[in-house]
Amino acid sequence: MESEKNPDIQHRPSPAAHPQGAVFGAQPPRGDATCTPAQLHICFHCAGELVYPLDWSEEGPRHWRIILRCPECESRREGVFDQTAVERLDDELDRGSSALLGDLRRMTHANMSEEIDFFVRALDAELIMPSDF
Repeated sequence: MESEKNPDIQHRPSPAAHPQGAVFGAQPPRGDATCTPAQLHICFHCAGELVYPLDWSEEGPRHWRIILRCPECESRREGVFDQTAVERLDDELDRGSSALLGDLRRMTHANMSEEIDFFVRALDAELIMPSDF
């Protein structure tokens, strides 16, 4: 399922985009009875909310075998989850991606505004000349 030499995300069709309907009651992951399939984005070990899939494969028409990784404590777990739980994970991943992109836009704008201010001050002080370009 996952290459031992390459821990990067394997590019496969998203399980949330699977056309099959949802079935409730996923099989619990091996050895992990403490984490619920409804909250796959929450780490079973440290309760961090940044868990993401490393690899996934179909496990029947309505279930997915997924390897999940927590970047906060480096925990990994593998389990078989139903389509509904995987769709919830996909929604959380989308929400997190949107939040990161919003933060990136704000930081980029702030950095560019600061650069513009420095440039304007340098022009006003005649520290930048046409020969600098």
